[in-house]
This record gives sequence, C-alpha cells and structure tokens, in this order.
Amino acid sequence: MTQTRRMGVEGSQRRTLFIDAAEEILRTEGYMAISARQVAAKAGLKTQLLYYYFLTMDELILAVVRRINQRRQQRFDEALLSSADPLRALWALASDPSSATMSAELTAIATHRETIRAEIVRSAQEFRALQVAAVSRLLGHDDDSDNPAAGIVMIAVGLARSIIAESALGLTDGHHEALMIVERVLKDLSRTASARASSTAAG
Repeated sequence: MTQTRRMGVEGSQRRTLFIDAAEEILRTEGYMAISARQVAAKAGLKTQLLYYYFLTMDELILAVVRRINQRRQQRFDEALLSSADPLRALWALASDPSSATMSAELTAIATHRETIRAEIVRSAQEFRALQVAAVSRLLGHDDDSDNPAAGIVMIAVGLARSIIAESALGLTDGHHEALMIVERVLKDLSRTASARASSTAAG
C-alpha cells in the first residue's frame, strides 16, 4: 500500500517564511535565481525542511503565484472602491513598476514551468476580464462601442509595461509625450464616466 507523504500545516509560520523568501528572490533577483537552497537560506531554515511543506519547487512557486494574484486582486478592488477617479486609479495600478516587474517574472515562470503555466494563464485571463468589465461599466460601453473597453485595457497595459521596461534601461524617449496623451485621454474618459453617472442618478 502506498504511503501518503505527510506535509506541513498550510498556515504554519515556517511555510509562510518559505513563501516570503521565494517571493523576495523573485522580486529582487528574478525567477531564475529561485532554488531550494537559495529560498531556504533567505528564510533562515534548512533546505530539507522546505520539502516538508512543499512536495516540489513547483508547488512552492505556485504558492507564490497565488499570493501575488490575491494581492493584485485586492489592490484592484481597492482602486475601484476607494478612489474618486477609478479610471486614473486603474492606470496607476497598471503603471506601478513593482507590478510590472512581477508580471514579467510571472511570464518567465509560465514560459519555463509547464506545470504552473495553466494557473498563470487562467488567473491572467480572469484578471483581464475584470479590468475590461470595470472599464466598460465605468464608461457605459457596449460591444459596439467605437472605443471598446478591451482595447482600452490592452493599450493601457501594454503602454505601461513598455514605459516601465524602457525606463529601467534608461531609455525614456517619447515617454513624456505618451504620458501627456494618457493624461488627456484619462480626463476625457473620466468626464464621460462622470456624465454617465450623473445622468443615471438623475434618471
């Protein structure tokens, strides 16, 4: 009879330390720097103990991915609920350098870790759908709009990541001008959203 391997408790402090360490390495050194030895050293724990809490390194990395996605979802919800200008808050979220760095690393993980790719792609698709739904709702768009929400989200995300990636290299040509256009578009879209909200309230 096959014996089931005993694993550490899901919410234990040591398990959390391993996840913290792996996330820190991912953030500061990149996906390729993550190894059992490096994670254990960063956590201040023995390497053998890591495999008491995680069957494989993929399982540890998956835990990190899920934590990052949960945090992203929380920030997204806060941007929509707490901001007087949700569209601007969503742009700020998309153009946050730390978020862009993590997105790039998640893409690298998806490319190199087949067992984790499905989770990353699924969560990315779900998050993109939430972004599109939020923009569509704020602007009162329908599928026949001349400026479909899906296109607005795609352009915003792509531009934000490009600016962040180029800035990290010291390449900033055209960035100021692009951000001026973003600012103008945000003002126009925010006015549209405000007018729609006022019309709805009056009706």
